This record gives sequence, structure tokens and C-alpha cells, in this order.
Amino acid sequence: MVEVYRPETLEQALDKLAVGEHTLFSGGTDLMVRHSVRPGMSPTFDRDVVFVDAIDELKHITEAEIEPEGEGAPDCALFIGAGVTLSEIESHPLVPDVLRQGVAKIAAPALRNRATMAGNICNASPAADSLPALYLLNARVVLSSLKGQREMALEDFIMAPGLTQLRADEMLTHVVIPKQDLPESFYHKVGTRAANALTKVSVAGLARVVKGRTGKGKLVDWRVAFGAVGPTVVRSRELESLLVGQPTEKLTKPRFVDEVVGMYSEIIRPIDDQRSTADYRHQASINLLRRWLSQLSMQ
Repeated sequence: MVEVYRPETLEQALDKLAVGEHTLFSGGTDLMVRHSVRPGMSPTFDRDVVFVDAIDELKHITEAEIEPEGEGAPDCALFIGAGVTLSEIESHPLVPDVLRQGVAKIAAPALRNRATMAGNICNASPAADSLPALYLLNARVVLSSLKGQREMALEDFIMAPGLTQLRADEMLTHVVIPKQDLPESFYHKVGTRAANALTKVSVAGLARVVKGRTGKGKLVDWRVAFGAVGPTVVRSRELESLLVGQPTEKLTKPRFVDEVVGMYSEIIRPIDDQRSTADYRHQASINLLRRWLSQLSMQ
């Protein structure tokens, strides 16, 4: 028999998770679909369910000091609690614009009023709309249990579709975004319709152009991540380093743009599924990359 718990504190929740296996339930927007037998019927769960939506400790967005990890590293970060809804993230002034853009594309307002970003992360779908932006922001996750806390980069936490490093006695309690002087952002999602669409492809970008005394621009920051085109979000710091320092006038040269597109084309490896074909996803990703490069070339 499946039992249901609704702790009011984080300590109570972690105490329950310390013994046995449980299903964590916050917004439940993914879980309700995953565990439904057919439309109109109540979902069925094979483990005890722990509702964490009543834990006030997890419902805040705050800035706090962190321990710098090296020279020039940020000493402040944005902490987003696991109980914060997507709507709250979308409207919060401290949340980076590229993340707010991604969150705003998730389903309908009614769902965003219930769903959480922590759930979007733990669902570990390659098509999750919040993930490309979080990868670019070098987000980290805090995993808590009665034994203590551990923190890791988001890109290390998500291992494969539906698979994370979350242990049975842990819960994701916070998402940590290092404070940074963010450049211009780009976000675009391709779906089957204008609203409430499941993602076929999503692309997030961050870039900064600085102009010298001659008025010519140079890329001093460049990041791009693709969703739904691989087992996890696709981002290459190696390719990003090749573009940093390049003059923006190069972005007007078809040959150079083709070289950049060609390098990214090799790491974008989508699949065919019920939402789209691999060929369409690949071409859409390349087209969006060209659009982003074109926007930067005009700066």
C-alpha cells in the first residue's frame, strides 16, 4: 500500500527520505503525466509519495555569498529554492533574462503557476526548456540529505535522459547561479505551435561585443547551448573558446560562419521521435545558430 506524506520542514522531509525509496512530489506536472494509465484516470504510484510543496524553506529566491573557487571567481550567487514555481522565476527581477525567457516558454501560465524548475531539472529531459539557459549560466545544484549537503555542476548532475546523480535519500533543494556580468542573451524554441508546445529544438545564447577605438567590435564572451538535439544539453566550451576574441566583422564573412556552423554541426546529434525528425532538428538548430551569429555581426 502506497502512503502519502506532506512534511512542513526540510528536516522532516529528509528524515522520511532516509529510509526506503520514495517519489518526491512538488509541482507534479511531469509526474502526473508519467504515472497516468490513461487520460481521465488517477495516476498510480509504486512508492510512497512525499509532497514537498509545503516546505517554506524551499520557496525563496535570494542572493548570498559563496566561497570563490579561484581568482576572479564570483563571490556571490543567486539561490533558487526547489519549491519556487516557474511563474515566480519568470517574474523575478534577480533572475537572468536568458533563464526567464526559457521558463516563459514552458507550457501555459496555469502550469507554470504549479510547476517548479527543480522538477524540470530532475525530470532530466533533453528537451527541458530551462536547461539550455542553466547550462550557459554555469548553474549548480545543491543536494541535501540527513548526512549533509553536496553540490555539483548541473551538467554533471544530469547524466542521460531521465537519469541524474540524485540518491534515494536526497532531494534537490536549491539551484545556484553564480553572479556574473551577463552579456546580451538569445533564446529561441521551436515547437509545433506558438503556445503550449513540446520542444522540438531550443537554443540559448549569451554573447558580449566590445568596441575598440576604431569602432570595430570584438567578441569577448560567447556561449551557446542546444536542447533536444542530444541525450543531454549540448554545449562545447572548446568551440566557445575559439570564437572569443574574434572581431565581429568576421561574422559577416560567409566562409567563417560556415566554419563555425560546421563545427557545431558535428556535435549536434538529434534523433527521430514522435515530436520531430533528426534531420529537421539538425537543420533548425543550424538555422538558429546562423541567426544568432547574424545578430552579433550587426553590433
